[in-house]
Amino acid sequence: MIIIVSNRRVNEDQTDHRLFGERANVNGLDEIRLATADYDEPSQRWHLSLVPEGDLEDEDSRPSHQLFQRVMAGIQTGQHQKNWVFYIHGFNQSMLDNLNACREIQTLYDVDVITFAWPSNPGGFVLGEYQRARQAARASSNALDRTLELLGRYLASRSLVEMRNCQISLNLLVHSLGNYLFEDFVRDPVFSDETRIFDNIIFHQADADNRNHAQWVDRVEHGRRIYITLHEDDSTLKASDIINPGRLGNTLAGLNAQRAIYLDFTNGENVGRSHNFFDGQIENATIQTIFIRLLNGQRGETVAGLSFDPTLNAFRL
Repeated sequence: MIIIVSNRRVNEDQTDHRLFGERANVNGLDEIRLATADYDEPSQRWHLSLVPEGDLEDEDSRPSHQLFQRVMAGIQTGQHQKNWVFYIHGFNQSMLDNLNACREIQTLYDVDVITFAWPSNPGGFVLGEYQRARQAARASSNALDRTLELLGRYLASRSLVEMRNCQISLNLLVHSLGNYLFEDFVRDPVFSDETRIFDNIIFHQADADNRNHAQWVDRVEHGRRIYITLHEDDSTLKASDIINPGRLGNTLAGLNAQRAIYLDFTNGENVGRSHNFFDGQIENATIQTIFIRLLNGQRGETVAGLSFDPTLNAFRL
């Protein structure tokens, strides 16, 4: 199952990936809408179903809460997976690109996916588009806050019996420029314990500043474990370095966040200049095993093939 939470423009006359456009929601970037997504293999097309959501005073009557209850029931019956990934994509991702990435995650790791789809693909020349996408990322942090707060409230509203009978693992995967969005969310003074719902938090090839990253990473006090992936030869982040300070995902220095577990893939077999380590394209059994474990709520740093380098403060291939 794939659930979309998005602050993109809604095209209610569409039922495929075009249900969500590339621009911001007409009511502003704080406005979020939900949809479910199913992939039809014979036609190779996506079918999206928009979830109506109103400002109802009775939370139990909200369509989003009713969807949550159906999902919980489906987990208990085996219709849905008990392990879920909350995925925040990076720069220049159309809704179709994002859905295909979610499907890859779902297939490779035997999980179901919730994706936060923000307007990262504004169009235009690359440099101007990138700057506008960064602005959209920062402006989307309130929508992310509302999303995680609501999801946390729904999870906490279950009875103890429900929690015992329906044990789930929810893991956060933040990719590339999505980390810039997440950083802004965490640095906001109203940020508190929204991340308590996650077992693993993975800041994957973060297109965010390496400098002073510990200031915001260590604000994430809730969530069982935090992982930061590194690759010094990441070609996408090297391009980002042209207009930004050293990026967190490709800088092997200043790795000093107290809560973070750093995973350095730089010298791994078949790694090359890769920017994505979870899409199954890299033929490296150690990396594949790490992400199987991470996205299913288990420890990644204990995988055979990793060794800790105390001078770097990172686990290395």
